[in-house]
Amino acid sequence: MTETILIEDGTLVTLGEEDKVIENGAVLIEGNKIKGFGKASKLKKEDFDQKINASGKIIMPGLINTHHHLYSTFARGMAIHGEPPKDFVEILEKLWWKLDENLDKEGIYCSALIPLIECIKSGATTIIDHHESQSYQKGSLNEIAKAIEEAGIRASLCLGTSDRYGRGEEGLEENKRFLSELDEESSELLRGMVGLHASFTVNDDTLDKSVELAKKHDVGIHVHCAEGKYDQEKTQEEYDQRVIERLDSHNALGEKSIAVHAIHVNDRELEILSETDTNVVHNPESNMNNAVGYADVPKMMEKDIRVGLGTDGMSSDMLAQMRCAYLLHPHAQKDPRIGFLEAPKMLLDNNREIVEKVSGWKIGEITEGALADIILIDYHPPTPLNENTFLGHLIFGLVYAPVDTTICNGKILMKNRELVNLDEEKIVKEALRVASRIWKRIQS
Repeated sequence: MTETILIEDGTLVTLGEEDKVIENGAVLIEGNKIKGFGKASKLKKEDFDQKINASGKIIMPGLINTHHHLYSTFARGMAIHGEPPKDFVEILEKLWWKLDENLDKEGIYCSALIPLIECIKSGATTIIDHHESQSYQKGSLNEIAKAIEEAGIRASLCLGTSDRYGRGEEGLEENKRFLSELDEESSELLRGMVGLHASFTVNDDTLDKSVELAKKHDVGIHVHCAEGKYDQEKTQEEYDQRVIERLDSHNALGEKSIAVHAIHVNDRELEILSETDTNVVHNPESNMNNAVGYADVPKMMEKDIRVGLGTDGMSSDMLAQMRCAYLLHPHAQKDPRIGFLEAPKMLLDNNREIVEKVSGWKIGEITEGALADIILIDYHPPTPLNENTFLGHLIFGLVYAPVDTTICNGKILMKNRELVNLDEEKIVKEALRVASRIWKRIQS
């Protein structure tokens, strides 16, 4: 039988087209969809299997991360031999490429589970992940998919194909295999894209074959774009085009594709992104950490470019990422008028739209028929909370408030801050064992 869950007596924030704040609100979940919502006193309450008291809590849609790297877990605290990297290319060579050249089957699976737990605990119910493991490509996406299904959140997966080790064909085959599996056996929680690392590590043949594969499966390309200046310099040197121009000339852009970062782009490239309706994903914490600069999000939005928000593997906490974006842009542009609207728009509106275009999921809003991805946040507003004040509470209050309950696809993943299906202590111990083994290999 289809299970029903009634959530009631909380402050309901619907987001989406309704965009209402309803005191003493309620949501009725039937199966994996929202059947009804509104004032608890007026909502028609049919028989339900489980009731959740949301008193003292905010009821809102689960959060979305449009660019994650689950595999980045094992980089935490990893030593870099020799002099510290002085630029982005050295960060790649000395840290990230060392890690992804040494990941194995066990490492991919274990490193995925840790940030998935963090997603659940911070209220992120959907991610678009971009994987890298040049040492273990065949079957790598299945290891992540296994972790996703155990955790219970939604994810769109891809492998970042790269020719930097001469293994582009192998990476392409892994994307092809995974997409073919999804075509043969559909999943409520999994979708796929075609991943590319970046323009400067992908040759024309791999790029064209990736675009062909994406068109065959009606999915988009997920690729890092001009994160560092080197991507532009190398692309211009090798192909006599700028990054966005090259991708456009190979038909890699469009409404289902994601251009991650887009920091070192010129006005013509912004026009191309706008004309092709390509999604851009901003990752402020990662950009600051790598000292690569930052995307001019306000300028992009002026050009009607859909800019979403991701973490780039730095964390899984989307509220913290939104807060970082809010602080970064007025500071960098020396204009306090910037950021207050743009940062929440990326997280709450654009991420929802990107996921719907990329994966077809109707999420990110509480409305009848939408998928039942809902979180409850412990928060007692010290000032009036309504449609006009919600963003102020989001940026200055909710960002620090703990998530109490996380529901994805109509299933409770965390309740009263306790994980329902995952043994966090056991998973962390296993990850520590595997990470130690992989670090030893890297340092040998």
